[in-house]
Amino acid sequence: MTALLAPQQGLTRDELVMLAAAYSELLAAARASVAAAELGEADPLVYVREHLAEHGQLPPAGTRPMRLLAQAAVPSTHRAGVA
Repeated sequence: MTALLAPQQGLTRDELVMLAAAYSELLAAARASVAAAELGEADPLVYVREHLAEHGQLPPAGTRPMRLLAQAAVPSTHRAGVA
């Protein structure tokens, strides 16, 4: 799959490795939060919250969840002139 993604998105191998690492870290934080919730921990979102804070991605106070979901950008696999 990475062989198909790189040319379409113009990413280098190093960029793909960095992207995969970032995804892996976020996925681990999300999974840890789900596990913490299932165990009844007092603040199961601490793992996701800390990860987002480390990357400057905490939402502004009072932001509605649906607004954040609506703002999620899906990268286009189509470029002008590329089929």
